Amino acid sequence: MKFKTAVLGIAVSAIIFASLSEGACRKRNRNTTDVSASASTTEAASSSSDSSSSESISQTASTEEEETDKSSKLSNKVTTNKNKGGDNNDTSDSSEEPAGSSDGETSSSSNNSSGLSITADQLNGANPKAASDSYCSSSDDQCSTNADAVDPINNAIAKYGMTRRGEIVAVVANMLFESGAWSENINSGNSEGGQGTRCMMMWNYVSQYAQELHPDEYEQLMGSSSGDADSASASVRTKVMDLVLDPDDTFGSGFWYLVTVATTYHNSDSKLRDGNVDDFKDYVENGIETEYTDEREQWWTAANKYLLV
Repeated sequence: MKFKTAVLGIAVSAIIFASLSEGACRKRNRNTTDVSASASTTEAASSSSDSSSSESISQTASTEEEETDKSSKLSNKVTTNKNKGGDNNDTSDSSEEPAGSSDGETSSSSNNSSGLSITADQLNGANPKAASDSYCSSSDDQCSTNADAVDPINNAIAKYGMTRRGEIVAVVANMLFESGAWSENINSGNSEGGQGTRCMMMWNYVSQYAQELHPDEYEQLMGSSSGDADSASASVRTKVMDLVLDPDDTFGSGFWYLVTVATTYHNSDSKLRDGNVDDFKDYVENGIETEYTDEREQWWTAANKYLLV
């Protein structure tokens, strides 16, 4: 009986031990599973984080690459615009020469930049005597018609830069008076010689005019008198005067005198004003330094009525 009881106790103990051992194993397995699961979760999370980070880095790199590409394209666009001249602030010098500026080329321009010129009809109105072709005899080498005078006068207007009507009227009126309506080019009554041109300049101005326009011929004719014009003989004076009796020079003499000798009357707002006869009188008396007469005023009145109107 005692033996059976002992055996039974042993059996019960064995069953209890087995049960306890199985529970302990199950608990360890559950902990292992939990740890493994936790590790797997952590690894997955880490992997996910790494993947997200990699993806984020990849996206950032891609964005930076796109920005770089945009900057490159923008730079290329700006460069292209500059090359096309699209940059208004570009102040670089151009190597292209303006038309007509190369060596040997000059731009064409009007002979008379002021735009002022007279016509034969206007001269005919102011000086009707010289309107006819029969005005001058074939043997008279001093006489000129208005048709002969118009081009040389316009050449002088351009040459001496005449821009004021009052000055042109005064000069032409004075030459008409002094030359006897284009009939005289020389004052033959002057025994000293050398007085002439259409405005009948005295020798001292004739010599200056000839020296300026024809310096080589002047020096040759004057010889030892070139340094002292007053010492020149009558014959020498006549020869020098002949240098400036061609149409352009003789009809230009009055304009030359105004701009070279009577300089205060040229381009002055208070001198030789348009239509002002008192200014003409002042010019005759103080610019030309000669006597003012009714006949001079009549020529001015005629010139003022017809010229440049």
